Amino acid sequence: MKKIYSITEAATLLKSGAVLAHPADTCFGLTGDLMNPEALKKIQAIKGRDARKPMSIFIPGVSGEGSVVSQLKKYGVLSKFAEKICHQYLPGPITIILPKGPKIPNWYFPETEWIGIRMVDDKNVNELLRAFGGPLITTSANLSGGKACYTAKEVEQMLKNSTVKPDGILAGEIVDPKPPSTVVKIENDRIEVLREGPVEIL
Repeated sequence: MKKIYSITEAATLLKSGAVLAHPADTCFGLTGDLMNPEALKKIQAIKGRDARKPMSIFIPGVSGEGSVVSQLKKYGVLSKFAEKICHQYLPGPITIILPKGPKIPNWYFPETEWIGIRMVDDKNVNELLRAFGGPLITTSANLSGGKACYTAKEVEQMLKNSTVKPDGILAGEIVDPKPPSTVVKIENDRIEVLREGPVEIL
């Protein structure tokens, strides 16, 4: 995999349809353009992942109740209860599953009306999102069912036998390694924890 040292170069590659591995707030991830169906297919091929299993998206991390809610409403539908929960836990190492909002492409996992959204407190991820200028697909940089990777070397080792590989790997380290994000679904004004992770839901 090509080592990429510049956020600007990484963003340019993503705009061309490339898929990149990158350090994130929890573990290394794979990312591609949310608006490009070929990027999604490539990520699925790299991971050997069931095409029916949804993937989440990254949106830029912001602070403040109004800012968090305003950003989220572009991609998810929020009840007043959901607004309160999102403001409480975002940005952070948590994936919040909401009904799909207006900016999610119709072809993006059409079999489900839900979308997992990540808004992280991570300098590198947010710089990449700002340079790219839009939302990105996100998933862990490992084979489907494999262990999370925390270094570029682990990613290269994990994917060495994949017939399809990422177009590059963004240089950098994970400052505070964590298990993959906590995953929660908000429905009918209640929270369902679908995966335990770094965030404890009170």
